[in-house]
Amino acid sequence: MKTQRILSTLSVAVMTFGVLSVLAVGIGRADTTWVDEISNSLHVYQTNYPNSNWEPYSHKLDVVKKAVTSGDQRAVKSEMGKWFKMLRAREYGISDVAADELFNFTLMVTPIQDYGISVPTSGGTEMGY
Repeated sequence: MKTQRILSTLSVAVMTFGVLSVLAVGIGRADTTWVDEISNSLHVYQTNYPNSNWEPYSHKLDVVKKAVTSGDQRAVKSEMGKWFKMLRAREYGISDVAADELFNFTLMVTPIQDYGISVPTSGGTEMGY
């Protein structure tokens, strides 16, 4: 009887650990959803504006995604600040239309306040959140 109770308690503990592990993995994936949405949007612009150099933007999003996955909030803040500056300055020859649309989309999906990301305004100053 005592052995059965121990096994039952152990089974519950193992199942609880399994459920919590699945939830933790799911939460980790959800954290990068906004980065994935920006990346998907970037791919659309790459297709529509093939003469622009989108590689630095793609690389920047890869760095951000790794930072989000590893929980490095300081890196997310820094790299997203650079991302917004790149878009605002139209670095690497991207079109004005693509830069503005991607900038606005990124503003909508990025948890700016959660990371304290500074966003450059059109006048070159930055708004901190």
